Amino acid sequence: MILKIIILCSLNLITLKQAHEIFEDSIDYYQDLLQQFLKNASQWEQPTDSRRFFKLINEQQEAIHHGHYDFIIVGAGAAGSVLTNRLTESGKFKVLVLEAGGQENDFTDVPGFAPYLVRSDFNWGYKTIPQKNSCLGFRNKQCNYPRGKAIGGSTVINFLMYLRGNKLDFDKWGSNSPGWDYESILPYFKKSENSTIDYEDPGYHGHHGPVSVETARYHPDITNTFLKAAAQRGSTILDYNGKDQIGYSRTQMMTKRGKRSSAGKAFVTPIVHRENLELLDYSLGIKILINNKKAYGVEFIRNGKKYKATTSKEVIISGGTINSPQILMLSGIGPKEHLEELGIPVVQDLPVGENLQDHQVYPALLFSTNISIENESPIQENIKQYLKGYGPLTVASAITGIGLDNPNVKTKNSLVEYAFFSGRIEDAVPFLLDFMQMTEENWQAISEPLAGKYVWGMFSNLLHPKSKGTITLKTKDPLDYPLMDSNHYSDPDGDDMREMLTLIKDVLDISNTPAFQAIDSKYVSNPLPACTNCRHLSDDYWRCALRQLTFSLLHAVATCRMGPKSDKTAVVDKELKVYGINGLRVADASVIPFPLSANPTAAVYMVAEITSDLIRKEYGDL
Repeated sequence: MILKIIILCSLNLITLKQAHEIFEDSIDYYQDLLQQFLKNASQWEQPTDSRRFFKLINEQQEAIHHGHYDFIIVGAGAAGSVLTNRLTESGKFKVLVLEAGGQENDFTDVPGFAPYLVRSDFNWGYKTIPQKNSCLGFRNKQCNYPRGKAIGGSTVINFLMYLRGNKLDFDKWGSNSPGWDYESILPYFKKSENSTIDYEDPGYHGHHGPVSVETARYHPDITNTFLKAAAQRGSTILDYNGKDQIGYSRTQMMTKRGKRSSAGKAFVTPIVHRENLELLDYSLGIKILINNKKAYGVEFIRNGKKYKATTSKEVIISGGTINSPQILMLSGIGPKEHLEELGIPVVQDLPVGENLQDHQVYPALLFSTNISIENESPIQENIKQYLKGYGPLTVASAITGIGLDNPNVKTKNSLVEYAFFSGRIEDAVPFLLDFMQMTEENWQAISEPLAGKYVWGMFSNLLHPKSKGTITLKTKDPLDYPLMDSNHYSDPDGDDMREMLTLIKDVLDISNTPAFQAIDSKYVSNPLPACTNCRHLSDDYWRCALRQLTFSLLHAVATCRMGPKSDKTAVVDKELKVYGINGLRVADASVIPFPLSANPTAAVYMVAEITSDLIRKEYGDL
């Protein structure tokens, strides 16, 4: 907006007075946009299935034939958007893309509004089933699990942090699936990226890709305190997407001049006019059509009617870690016993949905400071700064620093991620109460001692948990949501709990550094209601607190994991082809074989870039 106004002024197409009026109108527009969104959010009911959007007018209706294509892509999220772009690039292939959501908008563009998006139809509305060992302090003992439903998928609602993962992660991946080692995949990370970060290791970043990556455009002084504390503990300040990963930095974000750089804007919007592309929004894929172990099409629901489309080459499933296993199982590809229980004819017996893994976070490590908050900016000022490309609305949940560290020093691989944030305790309401759905009792215990204070905190994330959960079908009706069991702290040796306890103590140690003590950093909290029988802040207390407030970090992977045919947990091979079914691939976070030392979006882009090349080479397009 600012750049456009400057250009118009420079060309003498508008006066400075007119430019000022346009700018002021823009501030009013975004302020009204926020108020209207909050009004709608207050009336939003979290869905428990897809019937609100996709119920058939006539359930007995035969599927209407929609058309014939070279490729059908189910899902236009992070991976599907890349595939949409790359497979239509040459014009050789006719491609149909099905996406259950619609277009993003000016509201989703604002990173600082991200926590509010959980209460909107941009969110599928998923939750885990009630948990036994984690999420006990959230409503109904469930982890809320927001997933993006839009062209761009979860890149439309996520917190925009750009982390790729540790070199050792990919070398481990490549040891079982040749071609997926770090040296092989690095060029594909760079292919998607257009980096303008403040400091980067030469040779590790791309500068001509569609995804804009820049250093967080909001960095209050306390961010420097965070980095100073890291240095005082002997940690390195570095480019964590460069030569080395373990260290600390200001956050690298997928934004462009402070606005969200989603998969949709990066990969789809610029090419949506291509004649060989048909993109259908508000279209729910419900079944893969298979004959003699060959996928030949897809059934989908749109505008209350059932359709089918057919393909001469391949069906590519890019629904994500929840939706991809769902459509596979609905189509008869999955665990034989589970499918038979639901009366679904078994086409291929595979461990679909059986190896769900996710990072886990303890979100309630909050510290008081002596920083004054008397001059807190009103929303109008924050919007004005956003329109100029800086300020608190250019980051999500005030996350301005990242640390990748190893408190146990057992291995060179990174075990934990610290996402640093700061602000008034009252600013945490949208995240902890609406996004995570913490119970009011727990929120009061955490927030009451911090009322009126400027606080800092860490989202303290275990990156390599051993616990595994599942995605299963509730019924064979495609409009029923699948069942998600994150199953944290279920590893038989208890290593995940021990690692999280170490992580808690390490963050408390960070608070005790001279840098943080200079701002009078203190951990202040009333005991959580469920943990009052434990001595406050003892190991037993923290174990209790971890069971109450450990939350799935929304980085789920491995439900259609990649691996060699000899691996009984694998669903796809190194070329993303589903074992036992011709003409069918899965390309999204579900194929990543284990949790990476990173937020997964960058890796999903990489997976889709590689998949696109594999497909194009196979069919003579490269």
